[in-house]
Amino acid sequence: MEINLLLSGARMRTKMQLCTIASGSSGNAAMVRTESTVVLADCGVSCKRITEGLKEKGVEPEKLSGIFITHEHSDHIKGLRVFLKKYHVPVFSTAGTIDEILRNPAMNECDKGLFNIVRQEEKLTIGDITATCFDIPHDAAEPVGWCFVKDDKKVSVCTDIGIATDTIREHIAGSDAMVIEANHDVRMLEAGSYPYELKCRILGDRGHLSNENSGKLISEIWKENMKYVFLGHLSKENNLPQIALAAVENEMAKEHGDYEIYTSIRTANRDIPTDLVTV
Repeated sequence: MEINLLLSGARMRTKMQLCTIASGSSGNAAMVRTESTVVLADCGVSCKRITEGLKEKGVEPEKLSGIFITHEHSDHIKGLRVFLKKYHVPVFSTAGTIDEILRNPAMNECDKGLFNIVRQEEKLTIGDITATCFDIPHDAAEPVGWCFVKDDKKVSVCTDIGIATDTIREHIAGSDAMVIEANHDVRMLEAGSYPYELKCRILGDRGHLSNENSGKLISEIWKENMKYVFLGHLSKENNLPQIALAAVENEMAKEHGDYEIYTSIRTANRDIPTDLVTV
């Protein structure tokens, strides 16, 4: 496990850390950590799983500085209500996303004062992290990706993207580590049992990114400082980790034959946290 601490409980030698607590079509949550600040990107699995994942990484859930939501679909907010009732952590997202979340009557159990509207492209400082959200093409109210920066280090979380846009490229460029969508293998999806309408939604411009297109996007913005890439939001029905990894590595090798010297590409786990990587 790549935690890179001086001793257990000691200060980190380096600046930022990233792991996914869960990532897949059934639930998503990622943790970004610095020496003094810990945040979540999405809260799409149960409060119990989020809590266990944080504690596995040495973080008490009440110490979170914020939860940054990408959009209101259940696989990104499933555990939010219970988590907020228990730990009272501030939530940050766009107006459209927060409106949709709060439409659910069950959210009346939560303190609505915990919800903070953030404008796209606006810089928000939480502890020693500066967070910025940016537009992504997905069939939700006002979906975004998130970038987290401390000094010269940058971590990005960007899933649920129908197509790669210039806005996405601009914001995730320069990332030292990131979670990026590799949702499906096109051939598996086309041959699978999903209804035709659902297949069209996934393949559409506001659906999900295929393995090959994920690899092309990473290749387009790749630089030698990109240390870690987690392929996230893999479909349980229309993908396999080894297929996603092979497709992305193939696209990268076409343009950057020596990328493996600098960059570790991994698939994010559906059910268990990934290693905590340090940049």
